[in-house]
Amino acid sequence: MWQWPNYIQYRIELRKQSNAQRALDNKRPAETQENYENGALDFFSREDDDLFEWKRLIQTRYYRGKADSLLIQMPNTDDKAMYEKVEWDKDPKQPRYLTDEGLRVVRAAIREEQKHKREAVGYWFGIAVGVIGAITGLISAFR
Repeated sequence: MWQWPNYIQYRIELRKQSNAQRALDNKRPAETQENYENGALDFFSREDDDLFEWKRLIQTRYYRGKADSLLIQMPNTDDKAMYEKVEWDKDPKQPRYLTDEGLRVVRAAIREEQKHKREAVGYWFGIAVGVIGAITGLISAFR
C-alpha cells in the first residue's frame, strides 16, 4: 500500500494528535471537589496521559524511520533511560516510546550524520566548481 513520505506522515499524525489534545483541553473539567469525587478529573488526567503517549509514539516512529534511512542505530529498547513502555491495560502490544533522553540522543545522532553528509557533498561541490572555473578560464585564454 502506498504511504506518504516519512516527514509528511509525521506531520499528519501530529496534527491529528494536536487536534485531539485541543478537543480534550476544551472539555477540561473544573477543579472542584465534586469533579474530584466523581472521577472526572482522574478521567481527564488519564486521557491526557494517553494523548502524551500517542505523541511520543508518533515521534518515536518518525525518528526510527529517519534513523533507518540514514543507517543510524537506535538506542537499545531495553534501556530504561531511553525508552518507556505503554501500559498493558492501554495497549496489549506494549509499544515502547523514546523518553526525553532517548529523543535527545537520537536527534544528536541524526544531526551528526546529516552534517557528515552535507560536508561530503560540499567537498565534491567545491571540486566541481573549481574544475568548471578552470576549464572556463582555459577556454577564454585560448580564444
